[in-house]
Amino acid sequence: MRLKTQGELHFPGCIKMADKSVILGKITGVQGVRGWLRVFSHTRPLENIFQFKHWKLRDDSGGVISRTVVEHKHQGKKILVKLQGVDERTAAEGLVGLEIFINEDQLPALTDEYYWRELIGLTVKDIHGVELGEIIDLMETGSNDVLLLKDSNGKSLAIPWLPEVVIKVDIEQSFLIADWEPLI
Repeated sequence: MRLKTQGELHFPGCIKMADKSVILGKITGVQGVRGWLRVFSHTRPLENIFQFKHWKLRDDSGGVISRTVVEHKHQGKKILVKLQGVDERTAAEGLVGLEIFINEDQLPALTDEYYWRELIGLTVKDIHGVELGEIIDLMETGSNDVLLLKDSNGKSLAIPWLPEVVIKVDIEQSFLIADWEPLI
């Protein structure tokens, strides 16, 4: 049992929306006069955003348009993309600030692995059935990922994602069992 990690499709800052969409990134600016766009990617590595050729773009009011990626490249540390039907700067400027998302069912299916977004909101219990808290976020460290929890009193707790600690994950029943005793 493991998390999708570096080098794989990974969404550390990703937001799972109530409508079953997954935010991959955001259009942050334009590049040149031919409609190229600068993109911020939530995926790791950053280029994994291009595993998806058909993007939906959403503005702050909830309006959605669909666009197909026709070309992408790096320019220094920037990720640039060319979208179908966006051939000049003025059209590109109209897309700046839009979120890039896909439907949840477009993600590759996993077996005995979990996307971070699937774990957010799960209730964590110890091996004795005592509730430790709810997963509110995850964090990458050099050696392993860490589950960040809030308990019923609002206290923060961190639990390492290690095979000897994470005993069971049940996404359907919305819980995780950990062999972990918080320090008091």
